[in-house]
Formats: sequence, structure tokens, C-alpha cells
Amino acid sequence: MRPGIYERLVREGEEAELQQLEAAGRAWVDGVSESERRDLLLDDLASRIPELLDRAASSSGDEVEQAQSELRVIAKMLRAARDGAGDDLVAPLPASALRLLRAIHEPQIRPVLPRTGLSKPWLFTSGKGEPSLYSELRAELETAERLDLLVSFIKKAGVRKLADVFQRVTAADAQGKTRLQVRVLTTTYLGATDRSALDQLAQYPGVQVRVSLDGQRERLHAKAWIFERSNGFGTAFVGSANLSKSALIDGIEWTIKISQTRDASLFESAKANFETLWNDPEFSPYDPHNPEHRAALDRALVQCL
Repeated sequence: MRPGIYERLVREGEEAELQQLEAAGRAWVDGVSESERRDLLLDDLASRIPELLDRAASSSGDEVEQAQSELRVIAKMLRAARDGAGDDLVAPLPASALRLLRAIHEPQIRPVLPRTGLSKPWLFTSGKGEPSLYSELRAELETAERLDLLVSFIKKAGVRKLADVFQRVTAADAQGKTRLQVRVLTTTYLGATDRSALDQLAQYPGVQVRVSLDGQRERLHAKAWIFERSNGFGTAFVGSANLSKSALIDGIEWTIKISQTRDASLFESAKANFETLWNDPEFSPYDPHNPEHRAALDRALVQCL
């Protein structure tokens, strides 16, 4: 089983491996409450339907045959549910004793999980008593394998609030690999970006930065944090929050959290649009050790003032 954080039911055939991992202090598995049971079962079923339909369509010919194959899958599921016999419908099924897989992790080191979970959408409004965007981003950074960050501007105070996490998750191991790979897209619009903030971010191992140097253009106002995990439990935060102390701590910002397992098409759309911008020639690579890059960024920021 892949290391990482999860939010799904343990499945048939996994119990023995998970028991060994639990005994070694390397797995986190919880019981399932009565209030959670129905939602978890529905989530589990919903996550499998696209694969079943894809498999049916791939074994058929033209579009008409593919549509008929998909309809037969749905009809079989409904008949099985009606008849109360569906043992061969979806494999593997959840284990008979429902338990919730939280994480596969290093021995005796449980990760800090996002309070808002991994499988449901969430709206952050900076309301009192609600999980804060700042604390959730910290938890996401600790457990993701890749981050694509898209913001209009980056401030020194914002980077400082997350510096300890970035330093930890981008530290290179003995093989020179980092836990987190990061790509950052930002702009010089209105001269709001701090060069020192870009310098700090770009100096972390595994971090790449690209900047739009046309500070007069208002093209990029999007803000997004896209966290990817190889086990399929990715998340994306899309809204109004730049990388600044005001956005993370003090300001009233609205941000939607998207779950890869619940809204796969939206998650993939966010990834695809980031990729398009990343390859747009408007955004220039920025290396703080390159004098030409530093000079170009300084000129762009001054011209905006």
C-alpha cells in the first residue's frame, strides 16, 4: 500500500497487511461511527463507478455500443441492489468490519491530517470557530507530494508564516530527493510582489518559480493551491487568497476546497489550466542566483510603482 494520508474504507484483502503495519506503528486506522457509515459507503461506491463505466466502454466498439455497455453496467448495479445480491459487482468490496484508513506513514510518526478531510468540498470564509485556511494549508503541505501554486502576488510576511513547513518538506534526503515538489506562478502586477519573498521560495530544493514581468497587465487574478498525492487523494484550494499574511491570517477571504476523490473532473481541470499557464511564454523562469533574472524582476517591479 502506498504511503500517504487517506480517507476511505479499508477493503477486502487489505486487513492482513494493515494489521502488520498497525503493529509496527506505521498505519492509522479508525473505527466507523454510525453517523459516518452511510456517507463513507456512498463515497466508496461513487468512487468506483467511473472506472466500471470506462472498463465497459473500452471493451465496446462505436459510441452507440459504448453507451449501451455503460447502461448495462448501471442496470446490473440497480438489479443487484434490488435483489440484494451483488457480491461480484464491484471488487474489492469494503471489509465486513467497517474501518476507516487514515494514513500509511513512517514508524510511530502519525501525520497531522487536514481538519476538513480529503473527500468532501469545503468553503473557507474566515469565520470564527471554523478551520482556518492557514492551518489547513500547513497540514496539506506536510502530506502532499506536489504543489502547484498560482497567485497574483507573494509577500514576505506570507512566506514567513509557512517558511518552517516549506523548509521541512523540501529538505533533501540522502538521495537528494525532496518530499514535496513545488511549482509557483505569480506576477509583478502593481508591484505588489516582494522580491525577497520570491528569493526565499525559489531557494528551497525542489521549488521552481515563474513570473509574469508585465506589471501593467491585469490578466492573472486567479489564486489556487493544487496538492497532488500519488494515492489519488489530492485537493485543490481555489479562491481569493494570495500568498500574504493578510490572506492567510487576517483578511476575510473566501476559498473553496475541491476533493480529487469527490470532484475528479474539477480537480483535473484545475491541473490542466495550471499546466497551460506554466507553459505560457508570458511567465519567465526566475532563479534568484541568476543576475539577469534578478535585474529583470527589479525593473518590472519598479515600472509598476
